[in-house]
Parts: sequence; structure tokens; C-alpha cells
Amino acid sequence: MRKQRRTFSAEDRYSIVQESLRSGPSEVSRKYSLSPSLLRRWKEKYLASGKDGLRDSYPRVDLQVRILEPGRRSGRKRTLEAHSSQASSRTRGKK
Repeated sequence: MRKQRRTFSAEDRYSIVQESLRSGPSEVSRKYSLSPSLLRRWKEKYLASGKDGLRDSYPRVDLQVRILEPGRRSGRKRTLEAHSSQASSRTRGKK
């Protein structure tokens, strides 16, 4: 089973970075089960751009909205449809 990827808001990142500046990065990375390199990247972004550097660089889409979009199909279904259409076109050509 695959682990669910955690997401942190910009406010969460900010408070974690602030805590790491006070308490030290190794203690904070253990406390939140974060990779030290991820914490280091957040800290570098914060020091370079302030609080704005910790915001998402992409628009966050709610998963429920994404699922409910009309006409949206999953990648697996699309792949299966592509394979079946290729197979049927090959069999039509062989008469």
C-alpha cells in the first residue's frame, strides 16, 4: 500500500521553520517526521523570500472538485481505451 502524501499549508511551513530556527533543525525534523533536506529547503526559501517564499508555487486544487469535473477521466482508463482502440484498428486491417 502506498503512503498518502502529506501537504502543509504556508502557515504550517512558516511555524515549522520558525520552530527549527529556535530549537534546531534535527529536533524539529524528527518531531514532524520531515526529511532534513525538506526542512532545509523551506528554511532557504524563507530566508530568501520571507513568508511569501513558503507559499505554493502552483494553484492547489481540491481533490473533490477535481473528481467531480465533467468529462474528466482517469489516466488508467484513458490508457486502456487507447490500447483497445489500437488493438481494434490492427484487427480491422488484417482481413
